[in-house]
Amino acid sequence: MNYRIVTLLLTWSLLVIPAAKADQPVPVDSDDEDHRAIYLGNEAVLVVAGETKILFDPFFHNNYGIYQLVPEKIRADIFAGKPPFDGVTAVFVSHAHGDHFTADDMMRYLKDWPKVRLVAPSQAVRSLQTEPGYQEVESRVTGVSLKLGDPVWQQRLGNLEIEAIRIPHSGWPERASVENIVFRVLIDDKSSVSHLGDADANPGHYHQYRDHWRQQATEVAFPPYWFKGNPAGKDILHNQMNVKRAIGIHVPVVVPPQLQDSGEEYFSKPGEEINFRNP
Repeated sequence: MNYRIVTLLLTWSLLVIPAAKADQPVPVDSDDEDHRAIYLGNEAVLVVAGETKILFDPFFHNNYGIYQLVPEKIRADIFAGKPPFDGVTAVFVSHAHGDHFTADDMMRYLKDWPKVRLVAPSQAVRSLQTEPGYQEVESRVTGVSLKLGDPVWQQRLGNLEIEAIRIPHSGWPERASVENIVFRVLIDDKSSVSHLGDADANPGHYHQYRDHWRQQATEVAFPPYWFKGNPAGKDILHNQMNVKRAIGIHVPVVVPPQLQDSGEEYFSKPGEEINFRNP
C-alpha cells in the first residue's frame, strides 16, 4: 500500500455521516444463529453466519514491519481445521500483495481441504498456477478478471451470492495496475458482508455503483482503517455502499492515536470478534 497517500487520507474529523437507509432491508435471522466476525491479522477475517464460514485474506507472510501478522497459533488452527476454522466454505482474496496473499499457503490449504472454494483476482490466480499441483485444485478456483469501471461481477457458489467490483488500490493512480477487488457476499440470501481490500478512499471510484448497492444494505463491511474518521470514507461506506456497520482493518500494530481517539470501530488484536447482528 502507499503510505504517503494513506497519511494524506487520515484527515481526522468528528463529523458523523448517518448511514443511508436500505431500499431493501436485510432479512434478520433468529437470534440464536451465529453471526460473528473474528479478526486474524492485518485484513484477515473469519466470518461466521449460521452454519457457513468464509475467510478473507487469511494467508500472507509479509507485514512490512508495520502490520499485524496472523499469529502462528491461529495459522496452525486454520490449517488443521480446528474450531472455529472447521467447515470453511470459501476463501476470498482481495489482491495479490504480500501482506494479503501468498500462493504457497493457499495451495497447501486447498489441497488439505478439498471442499473449500477460492475466489480471487486473476493476478493472485496466476501466482497460484505456478505452484506444484495446481491442476488438483483448479476446479475449485474462481478467478475474477475486471478492469476499472467494469460492471458488477456476480456469481453464485452454493449458498453464496458473490459480487465483485474492481476499485483502485490506495494511492491511485500510482497503483492502477493492482487488481484490488471489493467483495460483497450474501450468505443464505440473508447475511451480507463486504471486504474492501486496500481500496482507495476517493468517492469518485464508487459513484457508478451506488444504485446497485442501494438495492440491498450490507450488514457489516471491513474497510481499511484510512476510511475511519475520514469524511470521504464515511460517505463511501454509508451513503454510497449502503453499509450498516463498518469495522476498520489493516490497522498498524502501533495503532495511530487519532484512530484510538476517534470512537470508530476497528480490529487491531488477533482473536477479537464481534457479533454483527448485535452492535
